[in-house]
Amino acid sequence: MIKIGLLQNMEQKKTYKKRKTQLKSSTSFPVDLTTEILLRLPEKSVAKFSCVSKLWSSIITDPYFIYLFQTQSLQICFQKDDNLFFSSIPQNSNRSYFSTSLFFDQTKLPENCSHWSSTESVHGLICFHKSDKLIAWNPSTRQFLVLPNLLPSSNDTILFLGYDPIERKHKVMCIPRNRTFHKCQVLTLGSDLISWLWRRVGTNQAHSTSVFTYGRCVEGVIYYLAYSSRRSHMVMMSFDVRSEKFHMIELPCNFTGRRLVTYKGRLACCNRNIERGFWILEDAQRHKWSSQHFLSPFGTGCRDLMSVGNGLNLKGFTHGGEFIYAPDRFSRSFYILLCDPVRNTCRRFEFKGLADNGSVNSGVGDVDRSMYALHTFPNHIDSPKAFATLCNQAKRTGSGQIVNPSILD
Repeated sequence: MIKIGLLQNMEQKKTYKKRKTQLKSSTSFPVDLTTEILLRLPEKSVAKFSCVSKLWSSIITDPYFIYLFQTQSLQICFQKDDNLFFSSIPQNSNRSYFSTSLFFDQTKLPENCSHWSSTESVHGLICFHKSDKLIAWNPSTRQFLVLPNLLPSSNDTILFLGYDPIERKHKVMCIPRNRTFHKCQVLTLGSDLISWLWRRVGTNQAHSTSVFTYGRCVEGVIYYLAYSSRRSHMVMMSFDVRSEKFHMIELPCNFTGRRLVTYKGRLACCNRNIERGFWILEDAQRHKWSSQHFLSPFGTGCRDLMSVGNGLNLKGFTHGGEFIYAPDRFSRSFYILLCDPVRNTCRRFEFKGLADNGSVNSGVGDVDRSMYALHTFPNHIDSPKAFATLCNQAKRTGSGQIVNPSILD
């Protein structure tokens, strides 16, 4: 996969240089300078500037520019009434110890989208699922795209989001919950060859899921824990996003993990108590796993930032190896810790509460005691044009409804 990625980047560079040469003849302002300026702007500004001219739009939508522009962050969000509040935390900071306040942006949710469940963040997109309503969201542009309903519609389903790095396409895969099944439904996003229709795909491996089943997409493959109907025990299932083939992976005999995470680009499974260690998938074809054990990540720096009974749970890891701790739910205030056990560093991000007027950044005197579910999305790729292909095809085919098309809410 690394070799393929390098070849893709080389091809993108060649195409980018050729396109840049063509653009030089059509403008007196240096394209290199324009590109360097755009690469230094926030993603929201870049998204707006794509409307300035055809030249700027051509630069911003170029695949190699998108590759250069992409940055990773920890995306967090929660819902209050019909509003979605979201914020980004930079990852892999060089600062060893600091505490800062969190500030949230706000956007309207599509109609009748409350009490939703979500997928992980996959290559810039997040999918929400509520009853038979399926929604794709790009936090960088604040856009929602309402997807076609499942056939037949069902409230009792589990949604997965995957990305094929070869063909650069997102796919949504949906399976039944709490029952054995032999087929799933798949929807390809942003494809000109498929008119946004759900397709039934055979699993070849009868298995069942539970209410705790949650997927992770790693290098073009979706993984999730399930129960094998034939073997009567828990297994790891994989779904290749490109070939749409299922495979069953045996778990270690003393396997106790329940939560899937990505650790330094690899699939891992762990308990919330990280001191019990976790398992890393080394070779899916050979069913090979390795165990990893850590001492408490709360060293001297982190211990000073913590309090007893804080209710923090392990949510995953950044690609740089930081442990992400956050609450599942909160009432008025909370904080998030990013701890690096190797460098013994810790970063704390604090949110001080909800105000009565709905503003989330002035919670000094608020009295709102409602509990809110906090959703965390590690290693989110911030890309201003992640919706370009999706929204364009939705407009052409009329198969998807674009909500909040403007980033200026």
